[in-house]
Amino acid sequence: MHGLKFRKTRIDKIIADSLRAADLPDTVEVVVESALEDDAAWIDHERMAAALADLERNAAEAMPGGGRLTITAAGDETCVTLRVHDEGRGISGENLPLLFTPFFTTKPVGDGTGLSLPQAYATVKGHSGDIAVVSNADPAQGATGTTVSITLPRKQTFQAPEAKMILHGEED
Repeated sequence: MHGLKFRKTRIDKIIADSLRAADLPDTVEVVVESALEDDAAWIDHERMAAALADLERNAAEAMPGGGRLTITAAGDETCVTLRVHDEGRGISGENLPLLFTPFFTTKPVGDGTGLSLPQAYATVKGHSGDIAVVSNADPAQGATGTTVSITLPRKQTFQAPEAKMILHGEED
């Protein structure tokens, strides 16, 4: 993803900024849990906060009557994992493979563009990270809800283009 601006930032600040931008309804109880001893990472702060805000809004929309939204941060010296978990209605199994497809939405016409998850996917992949979704929409299978997990490297590794050696000389 072009245009990412990596800088040393704090994960707790990204979460706080994302929640401010998400502007969630009062019916949603937000719980933030962090198991990070060191919450510093080289990330595009603005893009990651925007991606998290989109995930948080989606989670709130999945709980129209309200509920708990839990954001957890964990990791080790090489990576950070952020999880956004809601207690909403869940995503049906046939829709899970389509979530990151641009313009795919289960919302009524005019209520969504189907771009927030593909944009979050692009942001995460631009950070050389991974994004995964686990969801249950069947109350017979247990508690309904969705968890989106994002795993990001703490530091980016950039490889310079392979250098080509050109030798100029005289032949013998």
